[in-house]
Amino acid sequence: MKQGLKWTLLIVLLLVLGGIVLNFYLNYFTFAYALMGVLLLIFSGWGAVAKLNNDVHEYKDQMRRNSKI
Repeated sequence: MKQGLKWTLLIVLLLVLGGIVLNFYLNYFTFAYALMGVLLLIFSGWGAVAKLNNDVHEYKDQMRRNSKI
């Protein structure tokens, strides 16, 4: 990932975590649980992108190995 994207993701992650803590403190449980759902979606999307990136590199390596035979 690019360096700017990592910092942006880290800042958004910290804001969401801070929002969850703040909403639980203020007794807004519905909003806190909704933010937990958003956090779950962020991690799921991040994992899907990482898996896709890994599959692409694996495919390129396999094609490179097959072309040298």
